[in-house]
Amino acid sequence: MKRTVGLSLGMSFIMLVLVLIAPHLASPKLVLRFLPKDVYEAGRDHPAPSVPKQLLCHLLLAMAAVYMVWAYKDVAGGIKRERLSFGEAYKRLLTFLLVEKTFDIVCLDQILCMSTDYYQRCYPETKGCSGWKNRSWNNKNQALRLVLYPVLCAAQAYILTRKGNMKDIFLNGSPLLAETR
Repeated sequence: MKRTVGLSLGMSFIMLVLVLIAPHLASPKLVLRFLPKDVYEAGRDHPAPSVPKQLLCHLLLAMAAVYMVWAYKDVAGGIKRERLSFGEAYKRLLTFLLVEKTFDIVCLDQILCMSTDYYQRCYPETKGCSGWKNRSWNNKNQALRLVLYPVLCAAQAYILTRKGNMKDIFLNGSPLLAETR
């Protein structure tokens, strides 16, 4: 479980770095689309960085995506290697996602975006926007993810801990269905 938390914290750190450097490397339309609508509208015409900077940003985003996929696959591989039960696998997968999501909500959304003036310094045209005071601007999206994560983790835990392999399931049907025949 320590490795799972470490991988999730690693993913959170990468997200923090990307969120901090994105205003300097990415198009404002890309960066501001994650913020309240009035902030996006006020800052979307901010001058974009040079093309090489934007390419560097996309390269960094691609590298972060590769790390995220690798980290998730590492957690899944650990579940298979250790032959964890469904409950243990579910707990590990949910821990991985909830550590990252908690960091996202608390540190990135509430502290960095809403409590500091970091983005307002990067995009001065957004200074007077009421969206900076609206702490619930992203609640609907975050709540949806928090509801979906347990379901997705349960599905993946089932897949990772079932007794047959994918080939058997596709050819012979689910082991659960075989018991009812």
